[in-house]
Amino acid sequence: MLSVIPIQKSRMNNNAPRRLRRAEAVLLKRTSRLVLVSESCVDTHNLAAMLRTAELLGIQHVYVIAQDDDISSQHKSTVSSGAHSWIEVHEFSTTRECVAELRDKNYEIWATDLDAGAIAATPGTMPAIPSKLAVVMGRETDGISDEMRDLADRLIYLPMYGFTESFNLGVATGMILQRVIDADQSIIGAMPDNERNALRRHWYAQLGGLGWEEIYAEWLENPPPPLEDVRPTEESRSPRMKKNLAKRLNIKTKRDAT
Repeated sequence: MLSVIPIQKSRMNNNAPRRLRRAEAVLLKRTSRLVLVSESCVDTHNLAAMLRTAELLGIQHVYVIAQDDDISSQHKSTVSSGAHSWIEVHEFSTTRECVAELRDKNYEIWATDLDAGAIAATPGTMPAIPSKLAVVMGRETDGISDEMRDLADRLIYLPMYGFTESFNLGVATGMILQRVIDADQSIIGAMPDNERNALRRHWYAQLGGLGWEEIYAEWLENPPPPLEDVRPTEESRSPRMKKNLAKRLNIKTKRDAT
């Protein structure tokens, strides 16, 4: 009789929807130890790209400072590929308010800047990653504010070797976050159990829709094993492009296949 229970659980977990097993795999890698801060971004596509990059790198929290109302309302654009649904965006009116919140949560603040005193974000020069870190990306036009420059614990920058004066903001965000993660792999999956459990409940609700608690209750109490690979299956992949472009390139989309 003792062997019946684990067999039942195993069968239940093996029958779990793929979406839940994928969610468990993503959840396993989620981190709240590293957060992203966007200070006064002026381009909605850049902000959306930053959200998408943060989500794909497993970052759960993004802090947005002094965002223009029009841009703030548009950051859920298709460029973010729905990333806003899976991460938490915290909005602040001023830099000082955001910094106070980060300090209250014990985050060390590293701001990206080309100032002469900034440290290159390279494997040989990157400082030791603190227990909790907030990385700040400034405005496209002129970078971080003077206030952020004064309040930050460190200034870091990406070395450049060409004639162009700066990286695109979305590109720079991905590069700097990846270098931080590469410098300390323990960032990946660094999240308290209580936060992870709350996040699981929230994600299951999104994935299940109306009546999700009845549908997913058994797996919420006994989460299924995570997928080994979160990449979409070959069958579920479809080009992300407008129908007229797909037709011109003679590419079948998922909609065409059905």
